[in-house]
Amino acid sequence: MQTKLLTRRFDTPNSRSIATYLADGGYAGLKKALTGMQPAEVIEEVKKSSLRGRGGAGFPTGMKWGFVPVNSPKPKYVVCNADESEPGTCKDRELMEKDPHQLIEGLLIAAYALLSKQVFIYIRGEYWYLIAILEQAIAEAREHGFIGKNICGTSFECEIVVHPGAGAYICGEETALLNSLEGYRGHPRIKPPFPAVAGLYGCPTVVNNVETFCAVPHIIVHGGDWYRSLGTEKSGGTKIFSVSGHVNRPGNYEVRMGYPLKQLIEEDCGGIRGGASSRPSFRVAHRFRS
Repeated sequence: MQTKLLTRRFDTPNSRSIATYLADGGYAGLKKALTGMQPAEVIEEVKKSSLRGRGGAGFPTGMKWGFVPVNSPKPKYVVCNADESEPGTCKDRELMEKDPHQLIEGLLIAAYALLSKQVFIYIRGEYWYLIAILEQAIAEAREHGFIGKNICGTSFECEIVVHPGAGAYICGEETALLNSLEGYRGHPRIKPPFPAVAGLYGCPTVVNNVETFCAVPHIIVHGGDWYRSLGTEKSGGTKIFSVSGHVNRPGNYEVRMGYPLKQLIEEDCGGIRGGASSRPSFRVAHRFRS
């Protein structure tokens, strides 16, 4: 059975508006973090959730955030990797198109946890129509006091900028993305140093995928233990798979981590067109990116 978490509002009319998001409990996670949790407690909750990078690399998100030297005098940056250029993959596109405020809330919570005042959404150039959707959502969030100064009546302040890339596949790799964001050629950097210590403009930076940030509000609202219970012990929560090719029902499917691939193809996707005996191809994509 599918588990609707990140995708549960996809079929709701006007799902991308802030009114719809607020009516469904949106920004409750941000308010909870800002008014009832210390930044270190937010990171600890993400660690407990066993959330792993949803770009495909699968690195533990809480551990990644924990590498950021919060006492550094340098600015800290949060960067969203929305350069979804893996062939056959379209999950991040749908998240941004149908529920942009979920992403914005996750980014703001991450910024609070990492003591960051600046967030960048690096989006692939071909997603030009999504830029307008994100800009509209950012404007709505600002009007409601979720972006800018004194967010939710606290001392926390943060800005979000949408930055389109030029459609280079390599910019899905986090250090190539950072080079491109700085205005240079999108070419991977030698590691170490890692972005958590020396990333954007040589400052501590966290780069995560769209889907990863979208999971964060749910973790803060319901708790890390709850989120981990949806998946496996070492990889909690749900995952969106983009299924294309010779299946009866192609599309994006959100299922629990540990869900059998055979069950996803044969039951959720309706099986192979023409029957298994014809042995046509299909593709399950989830991007091996940060």
